[in-house]
Amino acid sequence: MVLIDGTLIATMRQTGKADRRNYSGKHHRHGLHFLALTDERGRLIWISAARPGPHP
Repeated sequence: MVLIDGTLIATMRQTGKADRRNYSGKHHRHGLHFLALTDERGRLIWISAARPGPHP
């Protein structure tokens, strides 16, 4: 069995247009999203590259 989970890692606010790119309205903070696959014991199998904060 494989488990998938996503999380937002908080980052510092940036200035200018880059500011909006990493803002997550769902979490009301700036950050980067990561997805991770683990086995049933919680051992990491795979982790995605960082994506901007807002959901696609």
